[in-house]
Amino acid sequence: MSYTLLPNGDLRLTFDDQALLLISAYADGVVRVRWLPNGTSHPHMRRTWSFVDQHGNCPPEGWDREALSEVIADRFPQLTPTVTEYEGRLRLELGMIALYAELSRPCLTWQINGRAVCSDNALIGYVYDARTGRIAHTLSRDLEDCYYGFGEASGRLNKHSRRLRMRPTDALGYDAEHSDPLYKHVPFYLTLNGYGAAMRVYGLFYDTPYECSFDMGAEIDNYYSDYRIFSAEGGDLDYWFIAGESFEGVLRRYTALTGRQPLPPRDSLGYQGNGMEWLESDDPTARLEYFTAKLQAHDLPCSSFSLGSGYTRAADGKRYVFTWARDRIPDPAKFIGVLKKAGLSVAANLKPGILTTHPLFEEAKEAGLLIRRADSDAPDLAPWWGGEAAHLDFTNPRTIDWWKAHLKAELFAYGVDYPWNDNNEYNIRHDLARCHAFGADVPLMALRPVQTLLMALASFEAVREYYPERRPFVTSRSVAAGVQRYAATWTGDNRSDWKSLQYNIPMGMGLSLSGFANFGHDVGGFAGEPPSPELFVRWAQSCLFMPRFTINSWYRGCEEAPWMHESVLPEVREALKLRYAMIPYLYSLLYTAEQTGAPVIRPTVYHFWDDPKTRDQSFEYMVGAWLLAAPVYREGERRRAVYLPRGAMWYDWHSGTLYEGGKTVVLEAPLDRLPLLARASALIPTEQDGKRRVYAFPLQTGESAFDLFEDDGISLAYRQGNYHTIRLRMQADEQQVVLRANAEVEWILPSSERRSVILRND
Repeated sequence: MSYTLLPNGDLRLTFDDQALLLISAYADGVVRVRWLPNGTSHPHMRRTWSFVDQHGNCPPEGWDREALSEVIADRFPQLTPTVTEYEGRLRLELGMIALYAELSRPCLTWQINGRAVCSDNALIGYVYDARTGRIAHTLSRDLEDCYYGFGEASGRLNKHSRRLRMRPTDALGYDAEHSDPLYKHVPFYLTLNGYGAAMRVYGLFYDTPYECSFDMGAEIDNYYSDYRIFSAEGGDLDYWFIAGESFEGVLRRYTALTGRQPLPPRDSLGYQGNGMEWLESDDPTARLEYFTAKLQAHDLPCSSFSLGSGYTRAADGKRYVFTWARDRIPDPAKFIGVLKKAGLSVAANLKPGILTTHPLFEEAKEAGLLIRRADSDAPDLAPWWGGEAAHLDFTNPRTIDWWKAHLKAELFAYGVDYPWNDNNEYNIRHDLARCHAFGADVPLMALRPVQTLLMALASFEAVREYYPERRPFVTSRSVAAGVQRYAATWTGDNRSDWKSLQYNIPMGMGLSLSGFANFGHDVGGFAGEPPSPELFVRWAQSCLFMPRFTINSWYRGCEEAPWMHESVLPEVREALKLRYAMIPYLYSLLYTAEQTGAPVIRPTVYHFWDDPKTRDQSFEYMVGAWLLAAPVYREGERRRAVYLPRGAMWYDWHSGTLYEGGKTVVLEAPLDRLPLLARASALIPTEQDGKRRVYAFPLQTGESAFDLFEDDGISLAYRQGNYHTIRLRMQADEQQVVLRANAEVEWILPSSERRSVILRND
């Protein structure tokens, strides 16, 4: 074995079997490790789409992996480590990280601020199967480690002892507790290790487009100690170790590398109408007129409407993207005009599969826009809605141009505002089907999530080009690491049952901890039987704070709208109006997410990681730093037990009762109420009846502040400084509470507050 410290700062370790271990250290607790089992880069792993430059951009052709240090240098300049050798090991000093590398075999041990947090398994740390191309990385596993993130995953919040697979699939009606894989490919997770002063948190991001899996302790082998395994079906091992002083610190670094969720249009935070069955009807225009009239009749707020794929269903019953069902929608502009007249923005469903009967199939085939068979240049065909289809190949620049041109001509020109990318998992079973790969001709198995990412990029760029005065907004069902810089997402076609309502909560928090601040769930569930009135209300309440709020389903004979069950319409209306009141708070949190990577929806462990009882608190969530929501997820329950993290005092939002943290309390939960608590120190800006109202929840002693972000809600002018910040401040002691704002606001305090209140206008 030999090692060399290269001029750029990389440490290169060459082993007797010619395998290479390359270590690149960067400022602020970020280290990259590459293991090349054959001594050279895998030919299909020479580019990456996961990272952004200083402007938040990644070119369609991706980055050369060998040049990544230059791409990220403005945020994470490369370091030249101090290297010392003793007792058969190298020690690398890397700021908050110390890294030990054995000289006899590839085996690394990681320390954060002087404490060891993990190490490679000394016997099976790095394994490559030359026959199959499978590559694996095995790390130590502490029995009390907690593992979070993984993009979108079923089950509880903490994934210790789980086995998770990442091969995006169309998981219609999945089991939210057990199903795996699901729709997304985000091979990133956070580890919480240790307790008390020895507690550390770090992230691991495996930058691979190949199908991969994580075994977080499901597999046990007596001869190899406790371990966890990452494995991929091909390519090299290229992973990033990200240290941080907190969850917030790790996510700040991770999203600085891979990109952050842009601030969406403000109207996207309202109720997004949908109507899959309505668009399948004989007269979709009349159904939209009915929808808008019912909104008005029932005094229901709505901000946008998403057109399901029914608008593309032709007379033969098949769905053809970029076409209109002219037999049922003869005038698309008039059809869209119904929604625009009601003040709604419009999104349209798009799919990347082109049926062989599609009127554009031959055009796409002749232009080389489709993924090709492994053994010829013929389009690779796979099962699809209505028959066999070929998938558009977004690694061909001509496909990106074609997609954008059709979006503009067939949708935007009629008034559609936003793309809704659906069925974009590229779950094609022919792994060796060929992609253009910007001229490199690479098999699909090495590019599946890249296709999803580039489809999102193409839709994003189409909006930016057609509507230059607006901020682009895209929604995408499947995502890869990096798609957050182009699109919001949702948890796919969930099942309409109580278990899905319950387990969608930790599923969403996993997305939050993986860089996706803007997400939601289909309220009421998408697949299965229509929800009961009670389940529908509880689902609406559970999703009240999710950035994406839509009622979207595949039910038959049941309207997917707030009046689905008129017996509970008052409860649903109340939930919707509370959501609209909270938009100023949510919008400000989404602005912060763009600036720092901090999620909107957070598990309690995010803020209270020193409280062991929060480590797997799976069915409550925080909204920002100050609100704690405890959705009811069991049928018939009218009271809700909830653990309140220690280290804070908590107010019941509804009654004003003040509780001490570190205890479980039981809250009243009648059908018209989401159990909700505010942390003492909270300042929650709302808008009601056109007025700013700030709910203030004072500490016994102390101060707090919140910046309320306001702008025009639609353009990118805020990035040039055209926005307004209302600074809210609160100071409290035993005698008084002082409230300050630099604009006119109405202050509301808990009914239990007895101290003098002083208002000051700064």
